[in-house]
Amino acid sequence: MREMTISGNLSIFDLPAGPREGACVTTNGMIRRDGRAVMGAGIAKLADQRFDLAHTLAGQLRAHGNHAAYLKTAANAHGPFSIFSFPTKHDWRDKSDIQLIKQSARELIKLCDEMNITTCYIPRPGCTNGQLSWPDVKQQLLPILDDRFIVVSHTRFDA
Repeated sequence: MREMTISGNLSIFDLPAGPREGACVTTNGMIRRDGRAVMGAGIAKLADQRFDLAHTLAGQLRAHGNHAAYLKTAANAHGPFSIFSFPTKHDWRDKSDIQLIKQSARELIKLCDEMNITTCYIPRPGCTNGQLSWPDVKQQLLPILDDRFIVVSHTRFDA
């Protein structure tokens, strides 16, 4: 696992550089009455606004439960890339769950192996709206994630 910091108007979704790269959106397991997944804050809100993911995520939640999943192929200035969900919470109102984060990391590895993803960008899971501390989460993820995975912090949110 590697780390990087970005700043300004750059988002995690601007980083992937081609079809063998991906980016994660941290998520929860809740579906709204209108059938869309709850994606109302943080990176989830940005991802839904930019890529219209709430219906797709809700379908994954209904079919497979609260697990890491491939959501869609999107595009940025570098070309197409894959977007994955990375569950950190069961309910959006709760703090993030470190066991769920570890489960999501293991599931993401399998997805990236199956899809031949060579680089995958992940926001600090559970550390902004999830209220966990990055040093604690990092300690849990270091033995799980290999060097394909780059945890991205943003100076606006992770100062």
